[in-house]
Amino acid sequence: MHDDKRRNVRRPLSYPGNIDVGDGSPLRDCVLHDASEHGAQIAVAAPDELPDTFILALGFEGTARRRCRVVWRTEDRIGVEFLKDPTLNRLKVALHADPDIAEPAGEPHAAAVGK
Repeated sequence: MHDDKRRNVRRPLSYPGNIDVGDGSPLRDCVLHDASEHGAQIAVAAPDELPDTFILALGFEGTARRRCRVVWRTEDRIGVEFLKDPTLNRLKVALHADPDIAEPAGEPHAAAVGK
């Protein structure tokens, strides 16, 4: 049995995204590997080069955006906490098997964008 002490269940997925560090530099490609309501695990090249806070952009044209704070780093992944930011769209992550969460038109099934 898995002994996970997290308060929120993380949903496994593989969803491409971009990291915007906010300094005008090009967006950095990343892959969201799991997520919960409050955080995520993200695969990214050179995680040590990322600032402690940044914007995670998902979806076509990066329309689903969350402000993130890095809470841990490994050689190729980071764990982030989603920060409250009323100026950004809210992101909700859904499991493939959850029929109660509708997909927005044109979006891959792994994530749904809320209001």
